Amino acid sequence: MILTCIIIEDEPLAQELLQDYIYKRDDLILLEKFNNVNDFNNFKDKEVDLMFMDIKIRGNVKKDVEELFTSNSSIVLVTAYTIDQLGDYNLTLVDNVLYKPVSYEKFNRCVDKVFYEITNKRINHAENKN
Repeated sequence: MILTCIIIEDEPLAQELLQDYIYKRDDLILLEKFNNVNDFNNFKDKEVDLMFMDIKIRGNVKKDVEELFTSNSSIVLVTAYTIDQLGDYNLTLVDNVLYKPVSYEKFNRCVDKVFYEITNKRINHAENKN
């Protein structure tokens, strides 16, 4: 199985690091990178399996970010903040969190976990259809 993914990250070095990690895996396809949530809004009609997203990005509006959490995509927060420091965001729909600085080992563990979760969702969905 191959997952499509995007990056929403305003720090160029963090964005580049995530891109490099994605390119090292044969099971991920990077569709696009965004510096802010507003740029992503023009793209959100496309199907994306996995979003790597920094929640504290310049110009983000809490409402716009929380709308992303209701999408069908799996979301991995990439942040330098602890969950407690993120305060009043509704993070119940976030699948995983990667804390900066992100090592390739942690990235791989997180992606493997997402693959497992998505595979189980698809199996359960197929079983419920029958």
